[in-house]
Amino acid sequence: MNRRLVLAVVLSLCMVTAGCLSGGTGGDADATETQSPGDAGDGAGGSGGGDAGDGDAGGSGDSSSLQPGEWTVFDFDEPATYTYDVYMEGEGEGQLIWDIQSVDGDTVTVRMVYDVAGERYESTVSGTKETVQSQLYTNPAGILLVTTMFTPATWYAGQDLSEGTKWSYTTQDGSASFAVTGTSTYADVECYTSEMTVDQQVLHEGCFAPQLGLAPYTAYYNEDGSLSMEMKLVSYVKN
Repeated sequence: MNRRLVLAVVLSLCMVTAGCLSGGTGGDADATETQSPGDAGDGAGGSGGGDAGDGDAGGSGDSSSLQPGEWTVFDFDEPATYTYDVYMEGEGEGQLIWDIQSVDGDTVTVRMVYDVAGERYESTVSGTKETVQSQLYTNPAGILLVTTMFTPATWYAGQDLSEGTKWSYTTQDGSASFAVTGTSTYADVECYTSEMTVDQQVLHEGCFAPQLGLAPYTAYYNEDGSLSMEMKLVSYVKN
């Protein structure tokens, strides 16, 4: 993980400590989890090397009309399956599947399949949003969850996303500037594209849909501009 990505995570942790992240990441004594490190089932795809301009990624999605609003990670109101192509520098390509199996009041049941660089892991978690977050941190997809979903959630907390919106954060560890640059589409899901800039260099690109609890696109870049990590939505299907 490069210096700028470390700075990004440090900034997010500082903001979490200050209470900027709504929803928290606490556990739940009533949580249930099943895990299986099997090697069959959902196959791995792969993207690698894409960017936020590679919208219209295909799939059989059904998104609502894009409207300005706040993006809240893991804010689900109905079952749906999200399939992502994944790239991780030094590890390779693969696929991550989020299957939101049920939503019952404050309780959500999520099945996740992680299949990257020959490593496959499956986990099903049931509980509150906070429970699901904390339980899924502990599996092999933890770095993807933290950097592509939960870290951006601290940056975007309370922000009303719309084209042209800009804001910045500053801590003793550094500062980062954010800008909503336009719109794009992944797996028929419209979203607002954004950039995070540190020292006048783009570190992170994302695409966020206020109506969905997961981001359709996110990517991190190294200091030389090469791709470090990427998750791209290739299928979104309501269950």
